[in-house]
Amino acid sequence: MRGDEIIAAAGSAELLAEVGCDHAKLTELALMRGVCKRAVVSDISAVCLKKAERTLARFGDKVTYVVADGVPKEAESADCILICGMGGHLVRDILRRYDGDARLVLSPQSHAELVRAEIAESGRRITVDRCIRSAGKYYDIIVSERGHMDAPDEMQAEFGMFWKEPTDALIEKLERMRDNLMQGGERTKARADRIGEVLKWRK
Repeated sequence: MRGDEIIAAAGSAELLAEVGCDHAKLTELALMRGVCKRAVVSDISAVCLKKAERTLARFGDKVTYVVADGVPKEAESADCILICGMGGHLVRDILRRYDGDARLVLSPQSHAELVRAEIAESGRRITVDRCIRSAGKYYDIIVSERGHMDAPDEMQAEFGMFWKEPTDALIEKLERMRDNLMQGGERTKARADRIGEVLKWRK
C-alpha cells in the first residue's frame, strides 16, 4: 500500500509534519506504528483540518493542528515532513518557500520532474526515488535531505534519479505508456523510443 511505503520512507522522527494533510491518514499510520512521538498536521483548508482532527482525536495532545499554506512555523523543528497527494506544481511551490533541514518525503500526483529539479536547485539531494504501484495506480516516492546534487538530466527528471535501476512498478507503468504511445504512430514515436530506452535497463 502507498501509505506503508511512505511511512517506511519517513523513518523514525521525534516530530513528524504532514503538509496538505486532508484526512491525515499518513500521520495516523505513523503514530500507530510508533514512527513518531509527536506530529504537526496542516492544510490550507480549515474544513480539511477538521477531518484530520476527527481522524487523530485519540492521540490527544500529541498532535498540533495548523491552517497554513505550505510548511507552517510549528513544523520548523520537524525531523521529517510529508508532502504527498498533490500536483507537482504545488509541491514545487511549497519547496520554494521552505528552507529547513527536515527530511522530506514527497509523493507528487503529477509532474514529478518539477519536484526533482527544484530539489537540486534548493541545496538538497535525492536519496530515494522510486515508483510504486498501489490499488492499480502508480506513484513516485521521493526522499530528499540536505546536501549537494547536480541538476537532474532529462532522463532523470522524467523517469526518476535512479531510472537505471527501475522498480517492477516503473517497468509495468512504462510498458503500458509505451504500448499506448505506439498506437499514435509517428506523432508519439519519439516519446515511445525514450521509454524504450528506460526499459532496456530492466533487471
